[in-house]
Amino acid sequence: ETYVIIQDPFNNCGGNPISVAGQLKTEPLSGDQGIEDATVELAGTPPNGLPDISALDISDDAGAYLFSNYLPLSTDYTVTPVKDDNPMNGVSTFDLVLISKHILGTDPLNSPYKIIAADANKSNSVTTFDIVELRKLILGIYTELPNNTSWRFIDKNFVFSDPSNPFASVPFAENISLGDAQASQMDDDFTGIKIGDLNGSVIANATQVAE
Repeated sequence: ETYVIIQDPFNNCGGNPISVAGQLKTEPLSGDQGIEDATVELAGTPPNGLPDISALDISDDAGAYLFSNYLPLSTDYTVTPVKDDNPMNGVSTFDLVLISKHILGTDPLNSPYKIIAADANKSNSVTTFDIVELRKLILGIYTELPNNTSWRFIDKNFVFSDPSNPFASVPFAENISLGDAQASQMDDDFTGIKIGDLNGSVIANATQVAE
């Protein structure tokens, strides 16, 4: 006689495992381009005292990421994208002109994402200090923005209370969290904001052709 202990560490017997997928894309006014080579972190807390889950994926040239069959049913999880490279991508003196016009009120920026992109020092406002920071980047005094990452990501479904002043909605939804996940696949999309790029000239993936 003997006995066998069968365990189910991923809770598969309680239901099919859950996949988490989504896309990281620039806003439509900036070309609706997939954002490549962003790091996407998945952090989950499964039910029944199972160990916490942590995983990373890298977005492809369409901005897509996928954690296939990764979470047990009823897991609480958070998805957080990060990309902090090539800060000069899409940044030029023309962007400084656009920020100046926005500050003066002669030609306000026409989307909340562009206004956030203009906030180079991450002060939750757009001022001449942001122009100074970006000018230092263009001149090579900075190799990166000291108080900001080169990209920020916001839940695609996030609604700004005042699109003309997105900072009224601080803190933004820069990750997506869900409790007690039940669907076989969760779709979590983000809008990516290239800091300092106001005219949509950023090259977000290897399939783009520079204008």
